[in-house]
Amino acid sequence: MEPKRRTPRGLESPLMAANPSPPTSLAAGAPLIYQRRIRRWAVQIVYLAITAFVIFYVVQALGEREYGFGFLNQPAGFDIGNQWLVDFDGTTSSRLTLFFVGVWSTVRVVAVVIALSTVLGVIVGVARLSPSWLLSKTAMLFVELFRNTPLYVQVVIWYAIGLFGLPTIQNVVNIGNFLFLSNRGVALPWPHEQGGFWGGADWMVGVWVGVLVIGGAVALKVRKRLQNQEQATGQTRYPNRIAMGMFAGIAVVSFFLLGMPVYVDRPIIEGTNYAEGMAVRPEFAALTLGLTVYTGAFIAEIVRASIQALPKGQTEAANAIGLSNYQRLTLIILPQALRQMIPSITNQYLNANKNSSIALGVSYFDLFFVANIISNKIGHAVEIFFMIIVTYTVLSLSISLVMNIANSRITARDKEDGTRTSGLRQRLIYALRSRVPMGETS
Repeated sequence: MEPKRRTPRGLESPLMAANPSPPTSLAAGAPLIYQRRIRRWAVQIVYLAITAFVIFYVVQALGEREYGFGFLNQPAGFDIGNQWLVDFDGTTSSRLTLFFVGVWSTVRVVAVVIALSTVLGVIVGVARLSPSWLLSKTAMLFVELFRNTPLYVQVVIWYAIGLFGLPTIQNVVNIGNFLFLSNRGVALPWPHEQGGFWGGADWMVGVWVGVLVIGGAVALKVRKRLQNQEQATGQTRYPNRIAMGMFAGIAVVSFFLLGMPVYVDRPIIEGTNYAEGMAVRPEFAALTLGLTVYTGAFIAEIVRASIQALPKGQTEAANAIGLSNYQRLTLIILPQALRQMIPSITNQYLNANKNSSIALGVSYFDLFFVANIISNKIGHAVEIFFMIIVTYTVLSLSISLVMNIANSRITARDKEDGTRTSGLRQRLIYALRSRVPMGETS
């Protein structure tokens, strides 16, 4: 047995000298409270006990009352406004139908806000980096104003502008009997089905829509093929123009071959309200506008930060080959900054979905407003708020799913390009080829 080695005197560390043999947490004879494993088990047991007690208490409290969703099958008993593409009758339609009408109202607001705020955010974010002092400061003022103001206040202000700033229906602004503007909203033409060569066959509209979907898929396929040919040969193929022309041709030809199954219904004024066409009510407009500028301000900062995070050498390389500002932005900067934007923009989309619940402040019949009306009239608050939680969760998870799929595809495409440097090189080569046709020198 080897003798125990000792550290020579004078070579000990100060810590060893102060604590020659520090006790470990698992040393024999140590109190249980000092043993790490025991502490971990104790914390978990206490946590499970508290959770079990809370669940038991809630179940006991809920068991004293009768709960169920049978009340949803009864007639709603009242009508609502802001209907679009739905036919709701308060005397015959059920409360469940009313709830789904509110869900549809929320979905269309969120969809419009996501589309408009994305476009607005990209434009303002790029404008913040503009060399123009006036444009850059204007974009900065927009961001700071709408990002630091409460959303509810903004929506109420937009609603007040619509109600008191626009003329009454008697003094409506009429633009060629095509567009009406008043404090009752904006009335626009809207397409309606009228059958086709087969008389009242409204299903012909579905046939035409199907043809448009197929035509759009074919146009996208042709566009992708032309883009690949451009990258391979360097010859300009005009993929966007050809794809758009092909889709427009398919739409027009099929429209006339099917006997014009759709006609444009112009709005008219009946009494103190709009009829026919499509009316964008002040409640919908105020909520959409408020959410759009508020969300767009945050997206603008995300776009600005993502662009500034790119190495400056990429912009310098794009300038070196003589790309225009538009080409540099669309071919070099935004495609690479998009990878950094998507996770943060996804959070803003989710916030827009949840923030839409402030529609209650402007009397827009969205999911939250309709659910509150039902709860105030008949009670059943627990069931109704459970439905609200589930619905908002499903909507948020759906948005997250779509954005995660988009993010995965963009990431996979970038991995196929190789490293960031090789991906930039390929984009620069493609941009240079699209600018200088094959056979010519720059």
